[in-house]
Amino acid sequence: MSDLIERSVHLINGYVSQWTKKYLYQTSYQEETTAGHTFMTEFSLPTQEKPIPSATVKVYFYIPDLTDPQEKSMSFRFENDSLIHLVSRTIRLTQMEKWVETILQRKDRTCRIMFLGTQFEQTRIKNERMDEVLHEKKPEPEKENPHIHESLLEHPLELTSQFNPPEEEKQREIKMLTELLYQLFRQIDQDDMGVISHEECTQLFQMMGLFLGKHQLEDTLQKLDTSKTGIISYKELSTLGIEIIHAIYCQNLALKELKDKEEESRFEAQWMLSGDIRELYKKVVAECKKIDEEETKLVDPEHLKVILEEKQLQLWIIQANDPIPYNSFDKILESTLFEGLVKGLLQANKSRLENYLIDLFSKMDKENTGHIKLNELMVSLKASDQIKLSKAQVFALQSFIRKDSKSNVNYKEESRKLAAIIKKFFFSDLVNSKSKLIENTNITHFIPIKQTEEIKAAIQTVGS
Repeated sequence: MSDLIERSVHLINGYVSQWTKKYLYQTSYQEETTAGHTFMTEFSLPTQEKPIPSATVKVYFYIPDLTDPQEKSMSFRFENDSLIHLVSRTIRLTQMEKWVETILQRKDRTCRIMFLGTQFEQTRIKNERMDEVLHEKKPEPEKENPHIHESLLEHPLELTSQFNPPEEEKQREIKMLTELLYQLFRQIDQDDMGVISHEECTQLFQMMGLFLGKHQLEDTLQKLDTSKTGIISYKELSTLGIEIIHAIYCQNLALKELKDKEEESRFEAQWMLSGDIRELYKKVVAECKKIDEEETKLVDPEHLKVILEEKQLQLWIIQANDPIPYNSFDKILESTLFEGLVKGLLQANKSRLENYLIDLFSKMDKENTGHIKLNELMVSLKASDQIKLSKAQVFALQSFIRKDSKSNVNYKEESRKLAAIIKKFFFSDLVNSKSKLIENTNITHFIPIKQTEEIKAAIQTVGS
């Protein structure tokens, strides 16, 4: 009998050797069943650091007749799978290693979720004192105290709402933001296990529109992974996740507010120019004719600049290099004056916080180019003693800032947006809603899962 079993084991090992060059495996005889004689092949991947693997994959082979074992008559199934594969009609052998690897990863992940060790770890002698010595104490979370100095506000009550929305509306807002975080988590947690890996958490951040530097990302993942198992639960993620979702909410509210202010400035500029533009155009054309001695009906850009400056139109910046036909640029003049006036009105209405940010960032602009690197801008902001933000708020702002392919930021333009978002961070109603969000991250009702594109659209529009 032992010779017959050995022949069958040799046959199975020969077949399995075509599956993988990566995993170790061993085959043993189990029992005789109605399906035939049962053999078990166990796959594992021990390492030098972890010689006792935390998980293995078992495949059961069935041979009908031990006296004449043949590969074509064999069948097999993977553990926890009732589907029996015929060797003669099975899937491609090149896919087997990937199949084993997928099952192994899931089992290893499940072990860590349930805090199960290997057989050796479960049966070792328990010693409370040794456990205390060996167990690394978890560092206490950093205490954050976000604040903004009152000197940067237009008036003491600027961050206090003059309108108190109904309680139902507040609860609806909390429910909406909490469900959005849950939808994001479930979108990444495809196995519905309530945990995600570090790599999957990085994907979740990217879906939020959050892009962190390498060291920032590593530090954040390590702090989220409080169990030090390589996986992050929804509960571990929820506090930071809610802060980021809330920061996105603040950003969208701020951008909507800025858009409304720009519309007001456009309306005001249109009203200011409506009566004067035609008369102004006539004066500019008359000056152009004086210097156009050859009657070409063209004017050199440099000469036009001088004329406009004499008419106190410094707002218009001439970008053309070739001569300009002055008899037909009334629409261009109107459009350019209009945009220049809108820009001038916005400049005139800069807030104290916006001016402070521009002054703060300009210290990094040694050559006075109007541009600095993104990391220089963030270093300046974090070093400020007038504004202190939470880590989640810093991460969010860093991701919101517009930059070019070389990470250069036009800080004078971006300061307007940053000032508006930072004020929203400290707006009393929004601060209260964030604290309630953190307290209510548990999901106690059924939420239908949305598609990825729907979730991304919700992130972009939440609050707007």
